This record gives sequence, C-alpha cells and structure tokens, in this order.
Amino acid sequence: MTWFSRCGQRRSRLPRIFGEGRKISIMLVAVLALGQGAAAGVAAFATRDVFTAFRENELHLPTLALTLIIMAGIAIAALRVGERLIAERVGQDYAASLRLKLFKHLSRMSARSVSERRKGALAMRFVGDLASVRGWVSLGVARLISACILLPVSGCVLYFLNPKLAMAAAVPIGLGLLAMMLIGPRLGPAHKRLRARRARLAADMSERVPHAPELRLLGRSEIETTHLRRRTEKLVASALERARGAALLTAIPDIISGLAAAGVFWTALRSGASGADAAGAMAAVGLLIQPIRDLAGVWDRHRAWIAARDKCDAMLSAPKLNLPSERPAKPLPSAPCVLRFADVSAGVLDGVNATAKPGQKIAIVGGNGAGKSTILGLAAGLEQPDSGTVMFGDRNPVGMSAKERRRLLALVGKHSPILAGSLRRALTMGVTDRPADAKILKMAEVFGVREAIDRLGGLDGKVSEAGRNLSAGEVRRLLLTRAALSAPKLLLLDEPDDALDTDGPDLIDSLVRQSEATALVITHNLAVARRMDLIWFVEDGRIVEVGSPAELLTGEGPTNRFFTPRRVA
Repeated sequence: MTWFSRCGQRRSRLPRIFGEGRKISIMLVAVLALGQGAAAGVAAFATRDVFTAFRENELHLPTLALTLIIMAGIAIAALRVGERLIAERVGQDYAASLRLKLFKHLSRMSARSVSERRKGALAMRFVGDLASVRGWVSLGVARLISACILLPVSGCVLYFLNPKLAMAAAVPIGLGLLAMMLIGPRLGPAHKRLRARRARLAADMSERVPHAPELRLLGRSEIETTHLRRRTEKLVASALERARGAALLTAIPDIISGLAAAGVFWTALRSGASGADAAGAMAAVGLLIQPIRDLAGVWDRHRAWIAARDKCDAMLSAPKLNLPSERPAKPLPSAPCVLRFADVSAGVLDGVNATAKPGQKIAIVGGNGAGKSTILGLAAGLEQPDSGTVMFGDRNPVGMSAKERRRLLALVGKHSPILAGSLRRALTMGVTDRPADAKILKMAEVFGVREAIDRLGGLDGKVSEAGRNLSAGEVRRLLLTRAALSAPKLLLLDEPDDALDTDGPDLIDSLVRQSEATALVITHNLAVARRMDLIWFVEDGRIVEVGSPAELLTGEGPTNRFFTPRRVA
C-alpha cells in the first residue's frame, strides 16, 4: 500500500475514498494533471524558441511559438479549473457519504448512549470535522495526485531543455521539499489542540445559548461571559499556532522560487548556456512552483484530516444495537400482542420479569432514577438488554423494520422529535398512512391543538425547530395527537401529562382508552395511575409490586407509600 493510500484511508470504518464511484473521478484528476504537464512542456519549449528568435535577430515573429505559449496557457487554465471542479465534487461526495454513515450509526446506537454525548460535540462531527474531511479529499488528495504528476513531468521538461540548468534548479527544489516534509508533521499537534478547543467551545455555546436569558436571571451572565472569553482566547492561541506552521509551509515555495531562479541564472552564466535555454528553464521552474505550493496546502489539510478522521472513527466504533441478521417475513399482527420482559438487565434494571397482556393499560410508577424510562426504551427498541429478552408478540423491538415500527409502535417521550416544517408534518410524522386534513383537525381538536393550528395559519403553518414557537403544553398535546393518529398496537408514554394543565389526566385517558393498543404509561400523577388497568412499581431497578390501582393504592406496599405524600398535598 502506498504512502498516499495509508494516509488517505487508514481505517475501514470510514468510507473508502476510492469507493462508490469516486475512483473514476480521481483518475480523471490524474489525467487532467498529465494534460497540464504536457501543456507546461509545450510552453517551456515555445518560450525557448521565442528567445532563440531574439538571439538570431529574425525578421519574422515566431508566430507558431507565440501561439503555442498562448494555447498552452489557456489549456493549463482550463485543465486546472476542470481539476478543481472534479476534486470538489469528489470531496463533497465523500463528505456526504461519511455524513450519512455517521447519522445511520447514530440511529443504531442506544438512546442512552446518544443522550450522554454533548450536543456541541455531535455538531462538530457533522460540521467542523466533515469540513476537514471534505478539504482533505478535494484540496488534499486531488492536489497531491496532481503535484505528484506535475513535478516529475515538469522536471523532465526542464532536463530535456538543459540538464545542467535542471540540476541547478533541482537542488533548491529538493531541499525545499525536504524542509516541507520535516515541518509538515509538526502541524499535527497544533491541529489536534485547535480541533479540541473548537469542539469544547462549540459544546459550551450550544449548551448556554438557549438558556442565555435564564442565565442572566440567575446572575451568571458575567461568569459565563468570562468562561467563554477564556475558551475563546485558548482557541485563538491554537489557531495562531496552526497558522504560523501553515504560513511557514506556504513560504517555502517562494523561497524555492528565488533560489531556483538564482541557481538557473548562475549556472547558465557559468556554463555558457544560451539565453534561450535559460528563459525556457525559468518558464519550467515557474510551472514547477504551483504544484509545490499545492503540496504546502496538502500537509496542512492532511493534519486536519487526521484529527477529524480519528474523531469520526471513534464515533463509528461506538457500540450499536445488535440487530438480528435475518428477519423472517411474518405477517404484521392485526391486534395488540403480549409484551414480555424475561429476566432483563439493562442500565439500572436488574433481572426484570414482567408481562403486559394484549390491550392492557399499565402505569409504570416509581422514584426518579428507578429505571422506568429504561423499561420504555427497551419496549420501543431504543435500548438493548445486557441480558434477557424483550418480545412484543413474536418480534424483538430492536429488530423491527421501519415499516413494522410505524405500524406497531407509538412513543411519546421526553424528547420526541418535532422538526422544523409544517404543522401537518409535525402532527403526522411516523404515521404510516397520512390521514386526510379533516381527520387531523378532528384529532387535534380532541387533544387541544386546534388553537395553536389557528394561530400559526392552519396545517400549512410553520413549526420552528423543536417546536420552539409552541408552548410546552402545546408541544405535549401535539405529540399526543400524533400518537392517536398512528393507531399503534403498542403505545408507550413517558410522563405524557408533563406540562399539561388540569385536563391532562383526561387527555391521557382519552388517548389510552380510545386505542386498542397495549399501553405502558410512566407517570407520577395519581389521577393518571388510577385510570390504568395495572400498576408496575419500580424501585432500584426492579419491579417490586404489581397489581390493580384499587389494590395497590389502598394497600400497605411501596405504591401506596409513594403516592401518600401526594394525596396529603
């Protein structure tokens, strides 16, 4: 494997740079570089012919040589533009491929693993790191290929013009390339520090910006401003460190140019070479400098690529949910199925055994951190048990296809997605067969979303990111409407009455009772728990009490003790 292959594609978890049809485009970049080299050779020899005409005092202009110089310049410009466009397309295509792979990997990770990552750090994967990846492929790999072709081609042209002058230019060029090889790797630590500090600052900003007004009320504005200023100063210091190294690299070609020119002229004067040969050699040296400049940028982008590649690779190596390799074709159930937890351990849960009968409505109750949301995540297939099995009928929730999920499951969680777009899309996201507007509006009326629809201009009205132009209660009502429109066989609700007013228990009861689905409802609301068929009380990762509301809320067990302070209040 070549040095280029090793530095361009070291790890198999990332998409292959030469894969997915990009190999042909990269080969075309090489062909265009060869064309530039050929045009450069024509220009150098034509330049020599022009100066030969000056020396011989010809009466007629060297029309052919001048025409060749003009045509060579046009050809070089056109080929370089084509090379840059193709390289940019390859870079964008590779970045898009990696972006999709990262997103698909995230979608296969457990919800808990994703939630533990800082939003700013995740954003860096898809913005800053992908920009470095694109820059390496389009401005690094492509220019490296071009330079590796143009340098020897231009060197051969120079040699055929005059071997002595070629040797005079080769010495400073060789020393300059050696200096670049020594300085280039030193950019690595600078890029890593810059990238790490940029990621920390991005994470801090994404965490604080949405809460800036509240931070002011807490008297934290000056403290947070000072914190961000210090982060920014460190970021600037790292950026300047990288810039110094990059500037030194880009200065080397200018030094090479001056030394090579001086060496060519000195050798021409000492060896008695003709002025025409010297002029042709200078033209060839000038054409050599551009690929050397490109190599200076290649080093900088390669160091940025390594830092970004390692972070993307780390994300792609994060554990995913183990989906079954084969999903035998089974008819979708037409009625709710039994939901079973068999000796399940995951997160804080330890050896949970429980069964929800078809169509049963179950309240999951317990203190904070007891494992209630983990039970819901396991039932939804967002989490995978460390041991034991979770089955909905004959299906493992983790292994369900997208079609099966849409038809069988509906989840209203604490962070259920509301994407920017129309209200219609927000209300029907995940619904298999989009209902008519009349049905959407009717269901929105039931759950109290109609006022928000009218305020925003109907179903075509725009919802902002995460529903920020809706109140917390309106967001919750919208999610309940979406769940009702889904008509699932398994309904999973995580504190669905959160942010709702006094009619919250009635809305939850309306959703649960109008559906035939088996329902698991996490709640701290006594009124909601009373309306369920069964209560599972969770404590320290175990279901310690199971029974009907009438039985458990009047008994001496932990469920009654849990709700007693609420009844007194």
